[in-house]
Amino acid sequence: MPSTSLGQRLQRAMQTARINKPADLARASDTTTATISNWLNDNVVPEHVKAVQLFKIADAVQMDARELLLGQRSTTSPAEHSPPSQPVTLDSWIVAFQLVAEALDGRGLELPPDKRAQVTLLAYDLLQEELPRAKVLRFVQAAAA
Repeated sequence: MPSTSLGQRLQRAMQTARINKPADLARASDTTTATISNWLNDNVVPEHVKAVQLFKIADAVQMDARELLLGQRSTTSPAEHSPPSQPVTLDSWIVAFQLVAEALDGRGLELPPDKRAQVTLLAYDLLQEELPRAKVLRFVQAAAA
């Protein structure tokens, strides 16, 4: 449990941000002086804080919202929440487009643009998985049928 209260953390953050009056913070965070006073006097239950209000106040005092509300820093970095990315290679996209064109145009098939894009994306993904082009072409032909 945090050793300081929400009001104490907000007061300290105001001092760090050189915001002297609750009214100044209220203006900076687009809220009311009464709201800021309630926060400073610990008349707020963290479970009932509105997210928008929390982010505006935290931004105004240049503090992490989780740390302001709960007295805890995030234990994970934003990068840990996002899937790993792979570099996009132009060559693979060109081959994917060529395979789709070969599979469709060579057979006289027409697809709506959104379906053609989906098939091209499938071809690209399969090429990224290092499947042989002939096998990707068969997948594309089956998907287009």
